[in-house]
Amino acid sequence: MRNQQSQSLLKQFTSWYVWQFITALVIIGLVVLSAIGFFLLEGTQDEVEVIEEQLLKITDESDIQQALEEVLYPDNSDYEVEIQKDGEILAQSGDEEELDLSDEWNVPIWNQYSWYKEEGLFYKQDATFSNGVIHIKVPLEDELEFLQLIFIVLLVTGLASILLGSVLIYQFTKSRLRPLLKITTEVSRMEGSSDLQKRISEPDNPKELKELASTFNQLLQQLEEQFEKEKRFVSNASHELRTPLTSFRGHLNLIKRWGKDDPAVLESSLQALDDESSRMKHILEQMLTIARNEHQKTTLEKMDLTEIVDHVVGQFESRLHVPITAHLEHIEVSGDREQLRQVVVILLENAQRYTMEGRITVDLKEIEDRVTLKISDTGIGIPRNELPKIFSRFYRVDKNRSRETGGTGLGLSIAKEFVENHHGTIEVASEEGIGSTFTVSLPTMLSES
Repeated sequence: MRNQQSQSLLKQFTSWYVWQFITALVIIGLVVLSAIGFFLLEGTQDEVEVIEEQLLKITDESDIQQALEEVLYPDNSDYEVEIQKDGEILAQSGDEEELDLSDEWNVPIWNQYSWYKEEGLFYKQDATFSNGVIHIKVPLEDELEFLQLIFIVLLVTGLASILLGSVLIYQFTKSRLRPLLKITTEVSRMEGSSDLQKRISEPDNPKELKELASTFNQLLQQLEEQFEKEKRFVSNASHELRTPLTSFRGHLNLIKRWGKDDPAVLESSLQALDDESSRMKHILEQMLTIARNEHQKTTLEKMDLTEIVDHVVGQFESRLHVPITAHLEHIEVSGDREQLRQVVVILLENAQRYTMEGRITVDLKEIEDRVTLKISDTGIGIPRNELPKIFSRFYRVDKNRSRETGGTGLGLSIAKEFVENHHGTIEVASEEGIGSTFTVSLPTMLSES
């Protein structure tokens, strides 16, 4: 199917060239024939005017017939001339009887031209003198033959040019489209393939096809990365959900066996079931948040960011086991209220989860046209080699400790996505045993674009 489409493209280029060339050839032919015909007729008219002046001079001579033959012989002997005076023919040349006047047809608009069925086209002109008139008819057979010869030459050269040009343009177009045909073939081979690592070759030129191939390869690269990301997400999500479900079944079996007889086992198992259900609920909520973020547009509105941060800090103060200090400047930004609130919540939850003693500090200030939010803690810190990975989904530095504290490995990745939705950045600086500082930088004003 694609090859047929490509061939039709070649035919379209070729037929376009043929029709354009035929149009140009017809126009040029008409212009050339008209110009040559005009100059030939102009020459004939000039000759007739000269002959006319000579004929007017001989009307007073005694032997007008002989004088007429001398004027016309030998260059204009084919002229049909008739000199009349008072209705009487004084002299004439040519064989007037050969011209059948009944077959005469005057050319519309140009009344000076007449067409005879047998003899062809004639140019007519009349000159008057005292009580008389001179009728002059000039055959245009030679001129018509010359124009016919020019027409045949133009036709033959035009047809040869069309034939040769069609072959050349077809081959030229085919060579120019060869990279496109190659790209089309390679793309068709990818159809139905599950291998997302395949790429199409990029031609050196033309530039447009090189850019097309490059853009297509970039798209394939993005698809591969997205597919791998989703694949890892599904795998990690399955693993994260399988763990609490396995624990569920274990504790349910424990309750079936010993729960009725041992209240301590029953209470312990019920508490474990409650913890695991809360953990599953937290994981599902965060997975739904990720799914919504991928399909929903960030809604921008002007808001008081200081009020949002202060409200979240107030909520955490009542449940934190370490003091929290906030230094907040009054700042207004354009952004999505719920997403920005979630970022503050996630970062404070992260600080709370890994800070057993010391304090948590929240700083909000504006520098030029950027807003900076810093949340620092004096917690356990993050190993230096783990820092580049902490914003990946389901990644946890210490899985066992994260499970104990309720961490899912999704919070920081969600915060990073929300910050990037606002064209901002999020960075972390940390040292083991000293603490961590997360810094969010946002533009103060954003447009819907």
